[in-house]
Amino acid sequence: MTDLVPLEEYAVMQMDPADLEEILSENLGSDDLTEFDLDRVKIPSGGATQWRVPTLEGEVETKTLDGVIIYWKNARAYWSTKFGEGDNVPDCTSTNGEYGVGDPGGDCKYCPLAQFGSAPGGGQECTQMRMLFIVRPDSLMPVVVVLPPTSIKPARQYFLRLAGAQKPYWAVVTRLTLERTKNKDGIEFSVAHPQLLKSLDGETAEHFRRLAQSMRPAFQQVAATDDDIEV
Repeated sequence: MTDLVPLEEYAVMQMDPADLEEILSENLGSDDLTEFDLDRVKIPSGGATQWRVPTLEGEVETKTLDGVIIYWKNARAYWSTKFGEGDNVPDCTSTNGEYGVGDPGGDCKYCPLAQFGSAPGGGQECTQMRMLFIVRPDSLMPVVVVLPPTSIKPARQYFLRLAGAQKPYWAVVTRLTLERTKNKDGIEFSVAHPQLLKSLDGETAEHFRRLAQSMRPAFQQVAATDDDIEV
């Protein structure tokens, strides 16, 4: 296991969450964060086991993605055209995984496109995702890791284990790794696996809790695009 960056060296630890919220408000004005604003870290295609992380110096490859998850949410998106055809704007999108806006829109729970078996191979025609907002040591703003359907189960299990240990997700340092696997047709793909690296002390956990609380309204507006899903 590689050495962890000390929590006091996280850039976000040097700033009060209220000050960060004010800076964000000043820089964006009255605009909400959109799906295009925050840096994304994608699940790679073809079974690759290295993350490609955007930095000021360009993309870097790393075997692990470490940081503190300050927010997460479910999301959905539906495209009537195939990948690569048309633009990347979904016909219907849900920023909470529960209610879709667009065509067809409405309650995702009862939407035919959200039912298993609606897509070839038994999947869902409307793509289900889980978005993780992860603060890394070198940035005040989180990166967004959008987990596709194949990586949602490991994430749910991890969050459930944290709950069982009475550990909020924002009170630990999480590591994400990639595992190569194959589907029933022999096509290789990557699955993200989260694991606990370190529990935060009470003061540090409280700092991240306040950060998560202050940024929640902005993060709730972020949606996914087809750029987030590798095929």
